[in-house]
Amino acid sequence: MDKKTKKTKKKLMKISSSNKKNVRLIDIAERVGVAVSTVSRVLSGAPNNVKLTDKTKKKVLAVATELGYASFHIPIKHHKGIRSIMVVSYDPGEIFYQKIISAIERMLRSKGYACYFSYTEGNPKQASELIDAMGERFTSGCVVFQREDEVFSKYNKLKLKNLGIPCVVVDHHPEPCPTFVSTVELDHERAGYDVASYLLRLGHRDIAFLESPSSSSCPERKKGVEKRLAEAGLELNPKFIAEVDYQARFKLFDIFKSWRQKKEFFPTAIVAVHDLIGYAALNVLENMGFSIPEDVSIASFDDRVEMVPWVHENIKIPLTSIRQPIEAIGKAAGNELIARINNTERVPEHIRLKGELIIRNSTAKPKQVSKKL
Repeated sequence: MDKKTKKTKKKLMKISSSNKKNVRLIDIAERVGVAVSTVSRVLSGAPNNVKLTDKTKKKVLAVATELGYASFHIPIKHHKGIRSIMVVSYDPGEIFYQKIISAIERMLRSKGYACYFSYTEGNPKQASELIDAMGERFTSGCVVFQREDEVFSKYNKLKLKNLGIPCVVVDHHPEPCPTFVSTVELDHERAGYDVASYLLRLGHRDIAFLESPSSSSCPERKKGVEKRLAEAGLELNPKFIAEVDYQARFKLFDIFKSWRQKKEFFPTAIVAVHDLIGYAALNVLENMGFSIPEDVSIASFDDRVEMVPWVHENIKIPLTSIRQPIEAIGKAAGNELIARINNTERVPEHIRLKGELIIRNSTAKPKQVSKKL
């Protein structure tokens, strides 16, 4: 192939690509077999008093989609005709999110919506491409699960806002939360309050807290614990607040060893910010010779034992934990999304749901029970 032929072919490819991206109203009109003015009225959101049959509207929208006429050119009120929802998740292997996603999908499917799933893997660029895909696919709305703020980076947040579709974030959400975003999550502060209340009823007064900088819910859960202790005239001893991460087992031995060497009594109860750290603490304490719950009680949050693969082989004592209301979260997220799709003027809500305290064998009364509250 000579240079001239290559140059011509390259030019033709460029023109073809350009034409596909720059679809004109006349292109749609010719395919549907209607006037350009009819296409214009459909895509501009003609009022109800303009005589356009549902069949014509659906055909125009279908052809516009097929030709690649981006959805941000089309009023949001027409997106509900497509009835598709994008679920954006951090990782397809996240079992906890899979359960909530399944609950959301069941709810949306019962209302006639189809879900398709994409993953960011924590990459803002990948999240940006997914936002573009929402526009290209006439997405009616989106549900977001994220570990960081990859979906709501400064650039992505602006793109998502300009897209104009309803967005519901489940669990971790950006702070401050964008005004166009709804949120659904566990009431983390109430969960911390409930755990502390239970331990106080058992008679515990010396309570430790294991926190994690990687947990977005940590501050609220800790706040709930501190609030309940303050009501009882107590506080978390700063010496018994420790920061750990996802490699908790490698750090907890040193933490507990230092606590045991302190002049103060070893805490009679430990609250872990989530189950991964809670089970790690239980494992380390047993290896150090502590008896659970006779020597130390341990309570945690999320009730996500399936996320800790080594638990079934190494741990015989299940954790007392606040269970996330998975079905309720799924239903609330789906209902909020549909409500906003049906009413574009609806103000986004921030929904907090109460968890359930699941009492198991990791907690008991301390050996020396204090005066009951």
